[in-house]
Amino acid sequence: MRYFFRFLLLTGFLGTATATQAQRRVSYHLIFVPEVQAELLLGNNSLFLGFNRLALNANNRNGNTFVGGQVRADYEHFWNERWSGGATLRVLRSRDEGLGDFIGQLGNVTPGLLLRHRSTFGKFTFGQRLGAEYGIAIRQFEGGNIKDRALGRLRLDVERTFALSDKLSLRPRLAYEAAAYLRLQRDDNDFKERVVDFSNLRAEVGVRVSPRFDLTPWVASQVQFINSLGQFDPMGRPVGGGRTNLRTPMLGLDLRLTLSPNESAAPLQLPTQH
Repeated sequence: MRYFFRFLLLTGFLGTATATQAQRRVSYHLIFVPEVQAELLLGNNSLFLGFNRLALNANNRNGNTFVGGQVRADYEHFWNERWSGGATLRVLRSRDEGLGDFIGQLGNVTPGLLLRHRSTFGKFTFGQRLGAEYGIAIRQFEGGNIKDRALGRLRLDVERTFALSDKLSLRPRLAYEAAAYLRLQRDDNDFKERVVDFSNLRAEVGVRVSPRFDLTPWVASQVQFINSLGQFDPMGRPVGGGRTNLRTPMLGLDLRLTLSPNESAAPLQLPTQH
């Protein structure tokens, strides 16, 4: 528990400091994110997942509501009731780059690794997920500069389950995730980037209607933190650029079908936001 609160305080401090120093805040239109999941709970304390995710924007300028999609596959193994780890793979079409887990993240093919810890305190379950992934871009900037980037992710969440009947249960949950591009080497003349590049605050209510099917409506607020060249009017007053927070509100619905060979694998099931 003490580690969870330390992570929470650190992440909150970084987010507050970033928002305080930002010069501009830009809000985009609401994006709708429906997702279909198929989850196989294996008999060796492992699970395999497949995702198909769409991004819809009713206010898109070209009149096309569909703006992007993402396919994802995960494998996760549970060493005990608290610790687990695994691998992930996310794939987007070339024109959908920037519409994956984080709006604006680089990469079309993104493999990754994760380490997860979960603990209980009273009737609440606390989780910490540490991830590292590498986004591989299909397209490149003009001039041939490859946009491949490594990303580190830290997510904290808290949830509680309410059993309403033998089959029906509710699982309210609150999660916050911060992510940053890994910058192991940066020359002195390189453009200075923000400490945290992305954040995601998500609230959801999981609804389990049977052992094999559940759905999760959720709302989220994503922020991309950028630092660009400043823009000034003839009087020298700033009119754009600089430290900017790009906020995207999101509304989603996850539909999950669970396939389990035996009932003993059921306790392994995680929230739909894996």
